[in-house]
Amino acid sequence: MWLLLTLLLSLSLFMGSHEVEPGCDEWTHSSSSSEFCCVRCKPGNRLVNNCGPNVQVLCTPCENGTYTRINNAVSCKTCTECISPLRVKTFCTASSDTVCECAEGFQCGDETCSFCVQQCGKGEEPTEQRDCQPCPEGTFNSQIHHHCIKWSSSCPSADQQIVAEGTAVSDIVCAEIKPTVPNEIPSNPDSKGAYPGMKLVMAIICACLIIISAMPLCIAMYFKKEKTEKTPLRPEETPAGKARQSLVPELEQCNFCFPQEERGSNSSLLLDDKPFELVV
Repeated sequence: MWLLLTLLLSLSLFMGSHEVEPGCDEWTHSSSSSEFCCVRCKPGNRLVNNCGPNVQVLCTPCENGTYTRINNAVSCKTCTECISPLRVKTFCTASSDTVCECAEGFQCGDETCSFCVQQCGKGEEPTEQRDCQPCPEGTFNSQIHHHCIKWSSSCPSADQQIVAEGTAVSDIVCAEIKPTVPNEIPSNPDSKGAYPGMKLVMAIICACLIIISAMPLCIAMYFKKEKTEKTPLRPEETPAGKARQSLVPELEQCNFCFPQEERGSNSSLLLDDKPFELVV
């Protein structure tokens, strides 16, 4: 007996208690027949009699476990029962039905959530059998419980190119096109921690810088040599002039030289054309 009462109490609490004011909410009165005719029952009441002498007994509240949304319905509907994986979100009342929701991992199958379907994650899509299947090849789904769509066939911009194919959860990946650089150095360093070819490139650059730096000096030396070869040497600077100059002895300074007049007289005797005269 106590077990039965406990079950009835639990069922009453599960279904919800109907605290509804009984009676008719709007009515008409006939003076000839002295009767009241109900036009609209109060919320949660069903119509018992259209007309009668007592307006309060024309409508009566719905029993526990039933409800009605129509203000002059003659009967109440049974409250919806939420069966797993459905669960109760809002309990049933005399004027509203039970509101159900799906347990975690499931999703409502229609607008009224009358049934649940398995919730599909990213990379999956729902099927007609209310379960999930992986996205077919060439399609992807990046949202919860959505159908898979095809990968994009090209990038949105002409300045981009495809750098990675799509997956089950993402579309293709695009990136801007970088200008090509000849003899581009690889991005991965070798085992010694230096990039392959880096030393060769640096040596070539250093050699070019050295050549460019030495070029003005070489040009200046070349023009200086040309100018020296074209300029004639002065007599005293020529080798022959220097030889002659070295061969001519310098006049020695003597203390016992003949008088100039005496040398001049000898020369005059030899060169004079007059006949010889003997002076006694």
